[in-house]
Amino acid sequence: MKISEMCNALNLEFQGDDYSIGGLNLCNRESKKKQIISYVTSDKYVEQVRDNTSIIALVLSKSEAQYYASNYVNRDITYIFSSNPEKTFYDMHDYLYYKTNFYDKFDFAKVIGKGCIISEFAVIQDGVILGDNVTIGANTVIKKGTQIGNNTSIGCNCTIGSEGFQVLRCNGLNRRIVQAGGLYIGEHVDINDNVTIANSMFEDTTYIGNNVKIDNLVYIGHNSIIKENAVVTAGTTLCGSSYVEANAWIGAGSVQLNRVRVGENSLVGIGSVVTKDIANNSVAYGNPAQKKSEIAFASK
Repeated sequence: MKISEMCNALNLEFQGDDYSIGGLNLCNRESKKKQIISYVTSDKYVEQVRDNTSIIALVLSKSEAQYYASNYVNRDITYIFSSNPEKTFYDMHDYLYYKTNFYDKFDFAKVIGKGCIISEFAVIQDGVILGDNVTIGANTVIKKGTQIGNNTSIGCNCTIGSEGFQVLRCNGLNRRIVQAGGLYIGEHVDINDNVTIANSMFEDTTYIGNNVKIDNLVYIGHNSIIKENAVVTAGTTLCGSSYVEANAWIGAGSVQLNRVRVGENSLVGIGSVVTKDIANNSVAYGNPAQKKSEIAFASK
């Protein structure tokens, strides 16, 4: 789909090249897609937009367009004008999801590998791919768009690939935003009971790396990334787009704010509220969590 097609469908005005649309995403998120449309509501996102070379079009007000146009060097971006850029951006997302075949609907028959042990009380939807020797406990639901690697174990009463939660306040009312992406869980992952992991919002997947261990009563929000060999212990909440690096350990009952990163080999103490990035090889805890020391062995 071209930008002009989208603008004609939603009665929008644009200025610039009529690019093909590769995807939608927020300007401060990494994207595997090219030719991305994003949006801005103020001038504070100039650096993120400049650094994110996947962005070829911005939804913004005409007054903001003048500011952004004066802050780019050797980069052409198409401007799509709106008095309410955030609403317009999600109107585009809804249009692509409900009115076109732009997003993958995962409408294929489920694939189950060899040697899987699946409770008779579990639900595996179509649009799911299970590797070999996967174990699924009673009352767990694996939702469409989920891919699970070999030798992974998931306990009871889990929802895997749950629709992520994004709410936009629009004209005084709360508007739920549809989640269009999937969920990838690697090999040798262990997930205990009563865990919910959300799918991604626009593209690609929420990502759980190989050998990750997730305890009971954990919630992992949309677009989160948990790298290899990390541990997330009981009662933890990872808000959307949380990033947990390899070998990190998140203590029980912690909360990690959206788009916050916990560094490689780091330890977050019990009951912490992580509101800012935690550096590699750090011990951090508290509310808000602060770095208290370094992990000596990790730096050798």
